[in-house]
Formats: sequence, C-alpha cells, structure tokens
Amino acid sequence: MDKFEWFSVIKSSLLKYSSIKYEIEARIGRIYNKETESRMKLLSLVPVVFSKLPSQHSFVPGVDLWDFKSLKKDLTNSSFKKVDKDTISSSSTKLDKDFTIIFKEHIEDSFKYLRNGNRIRFINNEYRFCEKKCKIQVLDLYLPDYKYDVRISIMTEEKQMQRHTQSPVEFVRHRDRDTFTDKWFNYDFTVVRKNKEVTYEIEIEVEDLNYKVEEFITTFTKMNILNN
Repeated sequence: MDKFEWFSVIKSSLLKYSSIKYEIEARIGRIYNKETESRMKLLSLVPVVFSKLPSQHSFVPGVDLWDFKSLKKDLTNSSFKKVDKDTISSSSTKLDKDFTIIFKEHIEDSFKYLRNGNRIRFINNEYRFCEKKCKIQVLDLYLPDYKYDVRISIMTEEKQMQRHTQSPVEFVRHRDRDTFTDKWFNYDFTVVRKNKEVTYEIEIEVEDLNYKVEEFITTFTKMNILNN
C-alpha cells in the first residue's frame, strides 16, 4: 500500500454510505496479535487498511488513562496538534472546517448484550429501548507513526419491539460518557465498566452527513498520540 492509497480506500468506502440510514463511527484502540499479546507490528512506513484482520489478530478499543485525559483536555481546549498535509492526502483539498468544540452531554447508562444480537439500554435501571446494530462494513487502520490504531464501522441501527426476552445475557457494559461536538462530528470519551474491567474509550461519530470525508479521516490522527 503506497503513501496515499490507504486514504483513497477509506474515502471511497465512506462515500458509498453517505445516507441518513447509516451510522458511521471511528474507535481508537490497538490491533493486537493474540499470540504475542502485544500490538501488531508491520514493516510499513505508511498506514495499512484491513477489510479483514489477519488470523490471530483483533481490534481492542480503548486507550491508556493518561492519554484519555490528555486527548480530552486537548479537545476541550481546541488545541488539536497540527498534522502535515502530506500525511493526510495527496490532494490539494483545503481542510477549512472550523474546529469549534462545545460540550454536548453527559450520560451514565448501561447496556445488556444478549446472545441473539440485541442490546437493551437502561438509564437509572429504567428500560429505554432494545436495538440491534448491523455492521455493513468494518475497516481497521494500522497507523505505524501513532500509538493507536483505528476501527471504522458503518452500521445500521434497528429498534426492536421486545422489552423482555428469553435470550441469555452475555455481558453488561456500564458507561460514563462525556460527548463534545463541532457540528459535524461527536467526540465521545467513555469510561466503560464490564465485569471487573475498566477501559477508557474514544469514539468519533459522524453527526451531520453533509460532512467532508477528508475531515473525518484527519480526526484519526488528531485524536491520537504520536510515537516517540
């Protein structure tokens, strides 16, 4: 994959799904090698896109606590690091969106994930809805110059009528989330508790489908940490 091919692959995929019925999000995390129990290492100087990860590899969402706090602080101060244009695209498109960040909401909720693929949302132990997310396409982006990789998901959400089900509960996720927005994208900073594990997750979600695809792709590095 050459210097800019990765950008074109992601851009073309996103442009195919510019419809209100699709939910588009990017999650920050690491592509892990299950055998070595460490992040994937490739002999590549440029980002690599996977439509399907190699065997014995998986994407694990989440960042270190210090990075979670640092990126959140940078975002709220609107102090995104500058990114060299050549690392983003070979095109001369001017990325001129105003990155004015405002606080949107704070949410504490929980989801019960069922074996039948549905998930049920509760707020203050009160039922809110049952839904199923159907993934249309998933792309994993390995970023050799950065501490974290990215998973891009294109999905549909289908609300389900059931309030109660006989389907077993596989696990429960408790979320404590702050969301910020710049009109085009929502930036979610979420502390997730699952069983006894705590993870710190960062997610960028397309809010307005009139967004510029190039702008969305630049957030993958702006919401990331350069390697030393």
